[in-house]
Amino acid sequence: MTVYLWALYRPGFEPKRGHGDLGSLIRWLERQKLPGEAPSDWVVMLLKVAESDGRSVYVHDEGGSDQWTLTLNRTGVDALPRC
Repeated sequence: MTVYLWALYRPGFEPKRGHGDLGSLIRWLERQKLPGEAPSDWVVMLLKVAESDGRSVYVHDEGGSDQWTLTLNRTGVDALPRC
């Protein structure tokens, strides 16, 4: 399982960051209650498809306070299996 780092940027808010596998990212996104959000699994799929050199960006551009950006970076580290 590959570990990723991600960051969420929204106008007027401090950036939020997290880490884990892609399943963790999907669950984390669902809790953010972002405006105009596509389903979280779609956002993550689009990030994965756009990944280049272990990095990708998803931009939800509705302007104003409804705009947000999510970045994804592959760490190159495999997580330890859970016992």
